Amino acid sequence: FLEYAQTVHASTCGDVYSFGIVLLEMIIGKRPTDPLFDGGLSITSFVDRNFPDQVLHIIDPHLQEECEGFIQASAGTENDVYRCVLSLVQVALACTRPFPRDRMNMREVAINLHAIRKSYVAATK
Repeated sequence: FLEYAQTVHASTCGDVYSFGIVLLEMIIGKRPTDPLFDGGLSITSFVDRNFPDQVLHIIDPHLQEECEGFIQASAGTENDVYRCVLSLVQVALACTRPFPRDRMNMREVAINLHAIRKSYVAATK
C-alpha cells in the first residue's frame, strides 16, 4: 500500500512489496506504523539491521516462545528452527527491496516458502 500511495499505480512489484511487509509484520509482531519506526527507521530497515544475528531477539514474543518450546521438546533442532525463521525473514526482505527490479517475483516467493516448509517439516519429524 505504501508503495502504491507513493507511485499512484498498482503493479505486481507493489504486491510483492506488500506481501513482504505483511510477512515481516507476522514475524516481528509489529505494524509499520508502530512508534518504534520513527525518525527514518522503517520496519524493513529495523529487520535488516538485525538480520541475521539478532533476528531471534526481534521476532514476535509469541513466536519466540513457540520456537523455544519446540526447541526444548525436540532435542537438537535449534539450528533447524533458527534456519527456518532466518529463511522466512530473508524472503520478506527480498520482497521489500527498495528497487522493484531487485525483488523476488511471487513465483520465486512461493518456491522459497514451499522449500522452507519442507525443511521445517523434515526437521520436526
